[in-house]
Amino acid sequence: MSGNKPISPIQPQGEKSDAINQWFGEFIDDIKTDHFLMSEGVAPKEKKKFYDDLISGNQTAVYSTVRVGSTMYFISNIIKDYLQELKTQNRLPNRLALGLSDSKILVWSEINDNDNDVEDALLIAEAKVNGKYHEYGFYLNSTIIEKSDNLSIPSHYQTIIG
Repeated sequence: MSGNKPISPIQPQGEKSDAINQWFGEFIDDIKTDHFLMSEGVAPKEKKKFYDDLISGNQTAVYSTVRVGSTMYFISNIIKDYLQELKTQNRLPNRLALGLSDSKILVWSEINDNDNDVEDALLIAEAKVNGKYHEYGFYLNSTIIEKSDNLSIPSHYQTIIG
C-alpha cells in the first residue's frame, strides 16, 4: 500500500467539495466569533438570547425565533416579488394596501371602473407569487374594488400606493 488513504465513495470531489469546504469554514468562523462575543459578554442582545436558549435547551424559544425570522424573510420577498410583477406588467391600481399576518398577506386594491387590464395584472401577480411561495405556507389573498365603490382602505392595512 502506498500510504495514501483511499477516497471514500461519499466524499465530494472537485468544485462541489471546494464550495462545501468554504461554506463550512465560514460557518465555523462565524460560530467562533459568536463564541468570543458570548464569552466576553459583548454579544448583541438578540444573539445572546438565541444562544442562551440553545444552550439551555429551550426548544420552544429557539423555534419561535427561527419562525419569526423565516416569516420576515418570506413576507418581505413575497411583497417585493408581487410589486415587481405589477411593475413588469406596467399596470398599477389607483390605491394599494397590504395587511400582514403570520402566513398570509392581504392585498386591498382599488382600480378604475371596468379596468380589466389592471384587474388581470393584479390577479396574475397574485397567482405567480402564490405559485412560488405556497409550498412554504405563505400566500397572498386579494380584494379588488372599483373606484365607484367609494370605499376607504381598511384601518389595519398599510398603504403602499394611494
